[in-house]
Amino acid sequence: MIITYHGDNYFRLQAGGTTVLIDPTNQRSFKGANLILNTLKPADVLPSENNEPFWIDHPGEYEIQNIKVRGFNADFDGKKKKTIYLVNFDEINLIVLGYLSKEPTAEIQEHLKNADCLIIPAGGKPWLTAPAAAKLARQLEPAVIIPSLYENNLKSFLKEFDGECAPEEKLVFKKKDFKPNAMTIKCLKA
Repeated sequence: MIITYHGDNYFRLQAGGTTVLIDPTNQRSFKGANLILNTLKPADVLPSENNEPFWIDHPGEYEIQNIKVRGFNADFDGKKKKTIYLVNFDEINLIVLGYLSKEPTAEIQEHLKNADCLIIPAGGKPWLTAPAAAKLARQLEPAVIIPSLYENNLKSFLKEFDGECAPEEKLVFKKKDFKPNAMTIKCLKA
């Protein structure tokens, strides 16, 4: 799997000829995508008129082209509807927390534990604060943590892990590359 970051909470996941977009920011990026996951509703970008690619923007269980998706309601503040996703793509279990501003319930966290990869908002208000994001990451114990929604404010989050993170252009993973519960932080350039 190849993961690239395009700023905000927009990620592109690719494996073979299959592409998943997370919170894309424009319809031009839809070309070649098989699946779009939108963590915030209403979205700034809407599905295309021909219903391609397949669009998921709410809780539920889905299977599209050997990609398994489970969405959980994360509308804890009563403002915009938010969804957390657990995605199994290319044999990798990936958690996408999106625009989360409060910790998920213990019940939801049980479904998310020990994933291979966690995409977590790490820039602070209005999303999770750095200490809250770090606490949640430690509770979920993923192999790899990928921060999002940080603009140029990642220091507080990294400080919570006593570490640094050199931004990379893209991340390339295979299932065998993940060390369970390692919580290695990988940063991507937007």
